[in-house]
Amino acid sequence: MSARHTGLGASAILSWGTLGVLGAFSASLPPYLVLTFCFAIAAGMGLAICAATGRKPVRLLDRRTILFAGLLTAYHLSYLEVFHHADPISVSLINYLWPACLIILGNLFFQLRSGFPGYLGAALGFAGVLILIGKDGFALQLSETFGYGLAFVGAILWALFSNLRRHDPSDAISAMTTICFASSLICGLWWMANGATLPALTASDVWVIAALGLGPAGGAFFLWDLGMRQGHAALLGVLGYSAPVFSTILMLTLGLGQPGWEVFAAIALITLGGIVVHSGSTASSSDKTKARAR
Repeated sequence: MSARHTGLGASAILSWGTLGVLGAFSASLPPYLVLTFCFAIAAGMGLAICAATGRKPVRLLDRRTILFAGLLTAYHLSYLEVFHHADPISVSLINYLWPACLIILGNLFFQLRSGFPGYLGAALGFAGVLILIGKDGFALQLSETFGYGLAFVGAILWALFSNLRRHDPSDAISAMTTICFASSLICGLWWMANGATLPALTASDVWVIAALGLGPAGGAFFLWDLGMRQGHAALLGVLGYSAPVFSTILMLTLGLGQPGWEVFAAIALITLGGIVVHSGSTASSSDKTKARAR
């Protein structure tokens, strides 16, 4: 496991801290439109890296490429859609259950082996979200319920995508370039098939799309992929718990939600969950090292 690649994965997490704000700012635009351009920007970045490093993008018509492109597209469509249905901070925090889902799915199906602390940390994260959505006595409107459910589905999709990519044998940059290109095609073709036309984009719309494509919905994919596959995957799952803290503070600063004890309690429990998992992962690694030394 490379410390440098773990650092690249951590940079992706920092970038994702801005996804809630940018997602809220893009809520007036059709999600398929936004993602068509975001994924195209990401694919262009990947092609530039491939050209500079002598890499060759993987084949487009490959079963794994289609699977990964489908998961990537489904996650981002669900994420951008939730801002049309519920409070931005709430759905953003629910979506940040993806590290908990990554740990649980990784332990169950992908040999992540974070141990019992992984489950305990995930439970703390879920408890924080329950406090958040139960602030009004769980008296949710239908639109809010749909938004919360979709945010949770997104968390599962990203955890599944991350775990599957961790075991893919192809070069990270080469694969993600084609995956992003395929995702852009999927979104663009669906958008055109539904008879949608290009709306008049303001300067701020263009800036938001560009920021998403260069950062959390584009460039960060390459950083995360390298981190998950060549860095410390369990530690990155833990560090993912810091993203909701940064994201929520940023959203509150920009007036995209109302502060309340429920929000801060949710952040505290999600962060505590990360600390628990990290402590358990460190202890487990130490025990394995001692066992090998004997």
